Amino acid sequence: MKVKKKITKKKLKQPDEFISFTERSYLFIGEHIKKISIGAILVLVLILSFFLFRMWDQKKEDEANQKFMLALEAYQMVSSPYREGSPADYKKALEGFEEVIKTYSRTSSAKSSLIYKGGIHLRLSEFDEAINAYDAFLRKAGKERLYQLFALEGLGYAHEGKKDYEKAVKAYQEIIKLGEKYQWAGIHLSLARCYEKLGKNDEALENYKAFLKTSPKSLSTNSVLKKVSVLEK
Repeated sequence: MKVKKKITKKKLKQPDEFISFTERSYLFIGEHIKKISIGAILVLVLILSFFLFRMWDQKKEDEANQKFMLALEAYQMVSSPYREGSPADYKKALEGFEEVIKTYSRTSSAKSSLIYKGGIHLRLSEFDEAINAYDAFLRKAGKERLYQLFALEGLGYAHEGKKDYEKAVKAYQEIIKLGEKYQWAGIHLSLARCYEKLGKNDEALENYKAFLKTSPKSLSTNSVLKKVSVLEK
């Protein structure tokens, strides 16, 4: 037979733990209601601000992309293989990319526009402007390796255009550091060309040979073989 536990008067007088905790909670909330309300409002404002910013940011991305596609279409018309545009045509196409860069500077379309801006300046032999555009892209590029290749190659050509072969070599070497081997044939040729201009024949010969090894059936193979023959003498 189970013996019932006797509840003493002392135990009856002790407060129930749950009730005590609840009462303390109500008291705490009552004393700090203003602070709690302000904190809750701040959290709500932050969450709302975040979503509004995301909506605004996406809207800007969409607008920038539309402007970029229009600029790209104009550029493709100018640089068509069936019709080579005049310098004035390229300047006009450049305006579209510059608008995207200026108006939507934080968007991915603005970054892409810098590549095309650099390419147009390069085509117009405006080498300083091309360098500025490519450098601006590379500062924002992040991990976009393919576009980095385009920018570094354009940067090398622009430095070559200014006859600054040391800086051109540095730009081409950065491409090799990226490890994208499918680009190396042309880069070795560019490096060899620059080293030859700098009078560094050993380095030029090394890169001409590297080009032949990477691309033995290129249209440039015969002329490179002649270069190698001359430099080996």
